[in-house]
Amino acid sequence: MDELDLLAKALPDAPPPSREVVERARTRLAATAGQSAGQSAGRRPRHRRAFWGWTAVATVAVITAVITGVSVLGPAPAPVIVPDGGNDALLHLADDVARLPDETGAYWRRPLLNGGLIRVEAGGEAFNVLYASRVDLWQPRDPDDPVQVRQRQEYVRPATPADERVWQAAGSPSAVQRVCTPGTPAKQCGKLRMGSEPSSCVYTRATETGVFGDRRLGELTLADLAALPTDVNGLRERLRRQWEAGERHESFEEFLPGASALLEMPIGPKVRAAVLRLLAGLPTTTVRGTVEDPLGRRGLAVTFVKSEGFTTQFGADDEVAERYVNILDPRAGTVLAANVSIAAESTEGLAEGTYLYYAAWAPEAGWTDDRPEQPRGCKLSKRPIP
Repeated sequence: MDELDLLAKALPDAPPPSREVVERARTRLAATAGQSAGQSAGRRPRHRRAFWGWTAVATVAVITAVITGVSVLGPAPAPVIVPDGGNDALLHLADDVARLPDETGAYWRRPLLNGGLIRVEAGGEAFNVLYASRVDLWQPRDPDDPVQVRQRQEYVRPATPADERVWQAAGSPSAVQRVCTPGTPAKQCGKLRMGSEPSSCVYTRATETGVFGDRRLGELTLADLAALPTDVNGLRERLRRQWEAGERHESFEEFLPGASALLEMPIGPKVRAAVLRLLAGLPTTTVRGTVEDPLGRRGLAVTFVKSEGFTTQFGADDEVAERYVNILDPRAGTVLAANVSIAAESTEGLAEGTYLYYAAWAPEAGWTDDRPEQPRGCKLSKRPIP
């Protein structure tokens, strides 16, 4: 099942950038330090359509308590701590993570919020709005137990008090026109319905084959993830077998940075520590320092692949420079926010350092014995789970 199509049909008011976030996420994972050598200066990299896994970085969700606490997609704070020794910060984190107890539970729950900033206009004036969509995933240990996924739009609302004043001056319209670059097809630049309450909720329940939904590293079951080696050399060789088993167009060295996807999957602390140690030793990994993520949580900013030299569209400007970071939990080593897009320059309505797009996980993500209940007020989808 293509969740992009499901969201497009089930959430007709959800803004289009959700698809762009998916494509950027896959581009970041496929990128290497020398990838852009064949691109002309200032030219935007072409983004591929990508597989949408249930827990991939571009799925969307977070609990309402977290969402309602976030009112603006503000400037990304500059790192306040630059760890001595660079990537040694990941090694220190790995040591701490390895001492954490294993988690237990019947279900792996992964709530994810996909948020972003969009330039719109109403009453002849342009301003910015925030959008957020949400997905809650419950994946059972028992492959005969149905997987449940709930998806809904959370809100589209003015980004700041100043943006809200512009919207109110226009009469607080229920729909606003998206600002697009000249020549954008009209169907890709329609109106967005404003709203602060969750809407357009759909859910699916289906029995899987036991393969974990996030297939960025190939087909792995929960048992496969639990059996991953806890030492770096063993993990590297296990990943080599995954690379050899897939239809890969990149070298093993280019494939290895994608091991960062494991930090978003249900692996134990000792395996996670091995992943952190492996990533710390790769030439493509760079620790950026301590920052606040888009939800206001402090974490360690890291890039695992080339993350600068890219451009995106914002409003009428189709060549806004952007950079990316992943933000890790400084205690658990898991991902707080992935593929966080940050404006690397200013343009009309956008200040340098502003978060543009992100995928952020809620703090209750992890193993639970709480069985998922049928969501109230949600429409059951008959589309199969892949």
